[in-house]
Amino acid sequence: MAKVKKGLGRRIANFPGVNDAVKAEAERRAERVRLVASAHTKTGAFVRSIKVIKAPGPHRRRDWLVAINDPNAKSINWGHIDRETGRPVRGIHAIEAGL
Repeated sequence: MAKVKKGLGRRIANFPGVNDAVKAEAERRAERVRLVASAHTKTGAFVRSIKVIKAPGPHRRRDWLVAINDPNAKSINWGHIDRETGRPVRGIHAIEAGL
């Protein structure tokens, strides 16, 4: 059985081009989320809130995240109940498009 050496991920993250490749993949995924979201936009706030950021924290210096800062992101993506009618509103499932 193969064994993975502890700390191997940190070593690989320091190889030339790895950080750029991880960031590029995050950008591709963010763009897929934006494409799906842009077809369902009223104000554009949800699409504008989609950003690629460096992951915070000392142990995650080389990671990149697709962040969505819209306060209604959960309701927009997965759906919600309309306050006025009480009917369910389907989500757009843009986040899943980026997976």
